[in-house]
Formats: sequence, structure tokens, C-alpha cells
Amino acid sequence: MSDDVKKDVRLSLNVMIHKEKAKVLFAEADSHFVDILLSFLTLPLGRIVKVLNNHYGDDAEAATIGSLSCLYRSLANLDSSHFVTKGAKQTLLNPTSSFEVAYEKLKLDVSDSPPAEYFYCTKVNHHEFRCVSAYYDKINYCHECRCFGMMSKKVVPKKIQAAASSDGVFTLHKDSFIISDDLRILPNETGILGIIAILGIADMDEAEIIKVDLGLSEITKLLKASLTSPTPLSDLIMNKTQEMNINSRMMESGHPNMSLPEIAREENPKSRKLSLKVMIQKSSGKFLYAQANQEFVEFLFSCLNIPLGGVEHLLSGKACVTAIDNLYRSTLDVIDDKYFTTNTMKERLTKPNVVHGCISKHHILPLVEEPLPFAYYDDCYFSSSKLYKGPGRYLEGPRTYQVKDDLTVVPFCTVSILSSLRAKRVSISDVEEVEMQIGLKEACSILKASLTSTTALTDALLTHNKSLEQPKGEEV
Repeated sequence: MSDDVKKDVRLSLNVMIHKEKAKVLFAEADSHFVDILLSFLTLPLGRIVKVLNNHYGDDAEAATIGSLSCLYRSLANLDSSHFVTKGAKQTLLNPTSSFEVAYEKLKLDVSDSPPAEYFYCTKVNHHEFRCVSAYYDKINYCHECRCFGMMSKKVVPKKIQAAASSDGVFTLHKDSFIISDDLRILPNETGILGIIAILGIADMDEAEIIKVDLGLSEITKLLKASLTSPTPLSDLIMNKTQEMNINSRMMESGHPNMSLPEIAREENPKSRKLSLKVMIQKSSGKFLYAQANQEFVEFLFSCLNIPLGGVEHLLSGKACVTAIDNLYRSTLDVIDDKYFTTNTMKERLTKPNVVHGCISKHHILPLVEEPLPFAYYDDCYFSSSKLYKGPGRYLEGPRTYQVKDDLTVVPFCTVSILSSLRAKRVSISDVEEVEMQIGLKEACSILKASLTSTTALTDALLTHNKSLEQPKGEEV
């Protein structure tokens, strides 16, 4: 199905509402709509920010997602000279997904899929295959088959066709589902009494049914609402805006620095800690800015490559984003394996890998790369990544950067910082430098806070940080 045709597609939902309260109680939808919701989990964070930026245009506030939007904007504004290649910056600005093929089959696709770019060998080896690399680093010669042909960048066309409507993308197209206002998904076989009990609906006598048609614009708005509201369906269908209260989310799932999942409690022996200098106002304890090298900034930018479901996996389904947490937990625990198209689909959705070739050597989080695909490209052999891996980094160094509380990143400039402190009426004598080590726990904290807060570094590193309360002279 072409992109132009998809823009005109509409999906129908039967929605049970409480008109007096202007609230959606639940919606009934087929698996086409559920597949679209599940596709949210497969989108890299940077792709989500890009999609919302394109949809809302100049209204930056409407497109804002925690501190991620500022991080993405900083990346876009940073001069290309800071990166190992121009392609490195573009890879971060346009992160691809390991589910690109699946997006072709969705009834409505919000992913705004970029074309896949690869380096391929100009010669055909003795096996009559071309060698192809998916890395962002420029490679001059092919060493895989010892033909030493020139490696050229090319968009290799995908050999895929949209599946028939009876086929599934993530779930089988043979049953319908119930979706709650906060994106819990229940198979219809749960039954009306079970559904009412699970969703805690007490006033069905006042409910009424309406039919709602959704197009690509509405689905994009739903994506935004699912990341910013505890009631995304009501926000969309009842034209109701209810922003999530950050404090209530912290109460529900714990502060990002205080209630981390098991995966963050044990350091990855293969990951290294990064140093970060944090400047704090002595008199108030407030975060002023952080001074970081290119390795820490590369870690921040690399977070844009992580799929939303991968974030949920790292945080054990407790990202403090109510609707996405519910969507993830439904996929993991509620929707039975029999509803998925393959035996491995549930695991792929709940543990989505980062697309092949995009993990930096400076990564802290335990990320996994998706293997190179084999089936969708003409006359190409996808070679081993080991021989084609470039520098394994995005940013040139050594460089020093200023990182603000909302993850805005700019080149370090002493004059600019002094001007900013003066504007805030902060005396240089009232500034204290605290050096922190950023390991797996701290990285998870920053990732978690970036989704929900515009003061990500304060929330992730400073609040409830007992080490900052120690008297001077004691080891931190």
C-alpha cells in the first residue's frame, strides 16, 4: 500500500464513553488497531520526536516529550564538524528500526520510515553475492571477500509487498480486543463481566456507544497523548487534555534514581563508567549545568536509537509513562501467545533490539543489536559486522560540552556560562563542582527521567542523592 493511499485510510472503533464525565471507558477494535498501538513500542525514541516535530510543525511546545525533545533539537543544531562523519549525525537524527519491514504492512503507519542506506561493494565476490554493510562510517575498501572493491553508499530497494488484510503484522487478524482509556489491552474473550471488573468500571448504566473513525493525523496525536497523558483515548476522542502529573508518576513507580529495575542494580562488566562534572548552587542545592566530554554526550545522543519497548524492558515496565507502561505490560503479560503472528513476536516486541550497526562503543546500557537482514534486498550478501565496523563512535574528540538540566547540549563556552550565571544572579563563589561517575544505574535514571521531566539531570542524579549531603572532605 503506497504512502499516499495510507494517508486516506480510516480505522473504525466502537467506543464506550461516559458522556457526562467526558471520559472514554473503553474501546473495541480489531487487530489492525492493536497492531498500530504495538508499533509504538518498536519506534526508536529519536524517531518518535521526529514524527511529532513533523506533525506539530512550529508548535514546539505541543511536540515536547520530557527532555527528549531538547536533546533531539541539540543534536540537530550541533555543527557536523563535531561528528566523525556527516552520516553519523544523520544516523542519530533519523534512527531506523528493526521493524521497518513490518511498518509496510500496517494499515496506518506513523513511523515516517526513512529509506535504508547501506554501503555495498562494487564487485561481486566468488559466491556471486555483493558484500553490504549497514554502518554509518564510510568504508573505502571491502575486506570481507578480499576483492578490495570500493564501498559505495546506496539505498537498496526493499523487495516487500504489503500483506493481505487477513495476514497479521504483530497480532493475528481474527479477533477483536478491548482497549482501556490508559491503553491496557484485553482480548475480547475476557468477557464483559471480566472486562468491567478488570478495568474497574462502576457506572456502566450511564455509558453510551459511539463510533469513531481515526486517520493518520489522529494516530499521531494518540502517539503523543500516550507519552504525555494517563488517559490518551479520552484526550483524543473527547478532545480532553490531561497532562500527567510528574509527582504522581514518581509516587506510582518510584523516583528514577531510587527505584530502578534489577537490570540496573548490577553493573555490566563490559560497560565503563563516564565522568560528569555537575555544577550546583551551594546556597540552594539547585542544578546549574554539567560539564561533559564527548563520551557522555554520545551516550545521551545514542539513547535516541533505543526503541520505546527497549526502554520499557530496561526499566522493567516502570518508565513512569502510564499508558506506555500499560501497553508494554499488556503485551508481556495479558495478551496470550496465541494472538501473535509468530512464536517469537511477543519477545521481539517486549525486548526490541537496536538496529544493526548503531551501538556506540561508549554505550553504558546493556543494548543488543538486531542481526543483519537477509531476505529483502536484490543480489546482496550481508556480511559479518566485525569486519565492517568503523570507529564505533559518533562524536569526534576530545571535546567539552555544556549539558543543561533539560538535556540541551551545546559546545562548552566559558563566556556564555558566566553570562548565564549572571543572568540568574548566581555568584561564581556560590557555585560548587561535584564530579559524578555515570554507570548503569545512573544511565537508567537519566533515560527514565528523559521521558517524563524537563529537569532530567536533577531528577536522575541529584534528588535524593545522599552522597551530595556528605560533609566536604569525606569520600563521595
